[in-house]
Amino acid sequence: MTNEEKFILITRNCQEVLTVEDLKKLIESGKPIQHYIGFEISGLVHLGTGLMSMGKIADFIKAGVKCRIFLADFHSYLNNKMGGNWENIREATEGYFKEGLIASLLCFGVKESEVEWILGKTLYERCPIHWETFMRVGKHITLSRNLRSVSIMGKKQGTDVDMATLFYPPLQVADIFTMGVNLAHAGIDQRKAHVIAREVGEKINKWTPVAIHQNLIAGLTPPDVDHKDEETLKMSKSKPGSAIFVHDTPDEIREKIKKAFGPPKETEFNPLINWVKTLVFWGEEEGSFTVTRPDKFGGNVTYTEVSNLVADYASEKLFPLDLKNALVEWIIAKLEPARKHFEEAGPKAGLVRMKEMMGNK
Repeated sequence: MTNEEKFILITRNCQEVLTVEDLKKLIESGKPIQHYIGFEISGLVHLGTGLMSMGKIADFIKAGVKCRIFLADFHSYLNNKMGGNWENIREATEGYFKEGLIASLLCFGVKESEVEWILGKTLYERCPIHWETFMRVGKHITLSRNLRSVSIMGKKQGTDVDMATLFYPPLQVADIFTMGVNLAHAGIDQRKAHVIAREVGEKINKWTPVAIHQNLIAGLTPPDVDHKDEETLKMSKSKPGSAIFVHDTPDEIREKIKKAFGPPKETEFNPLINWVKTLVFWGEEEGSFTVTRPDKFGGNVTYTEVSNLVADYASEKLFPLDLKNALVEWIIAKLEPARKHFEEAGPKAGLVRMKEMMGNK
């Protein structure tokens, strides 16, 4: 594989690369590319986490990148996930959340063993020097900068926070250096932490990691008319009707997409169009997507260029119901490996237990 082919795999379906020049230098250097993405243990695994994040890991692996998934139990506690209950966080981490990510990787033909799995507790016990790095990072972040950075936890700027919350940004930055990561990966919501890591790396005698921010997948509910942007449109596990989960049944998928927001002609703030672009065509212009419909409504059509589909939707040559039906079948087929994984005894029990904990957190 050429360096250019590696670059394309690493960067496709991404919103931002910090920076393109640094990534090209890293690839051309021939040094091992050490990746990580971290996840709080919170709620059920939806398509944004499952397909978008794990799909990018599949791209990275094809490009020869060493991939790590960091199960951030300490961060989950700091951010009061699972009710801030340590026992529930630990149980959910191995019993459900990791299984949800394994199931998602299977949708892309990636085995569990092809990824390194790291638990926060294990990392910190194994690397006590991590806390020295944590403090050194903290010395290069002002209090005002740190307060602005708590948005990586889903908190709004200016929110009154407790002392533990302030530990979160420097802890996340320290994770990158403790794990030896030179390619940090997340959604755009984690940008502030990655920028800090790039700024302080050389100051603490480390390095400047490259940061990759993948595209976001839109939720299924209508956008807030006063706040139409990618961050507010993203899929949310906590917003009823917004998310499809990787273990949803075909009937659940059909029902959710049937009710999805998808106005005719609208192509900019439309989750149906967003899903075609980011999931089906994987951020690229060319691909293949078939819409099946009766002859009286135009008959079957296979789109090999996403721009043609968008144009047909804008001109009403393609109607919302037809697009919804096609997306239903595509998603059901894509998630089949994940559903099969959760039919196994262990993952199935983990899912049941996770739902119990969520209902009693």
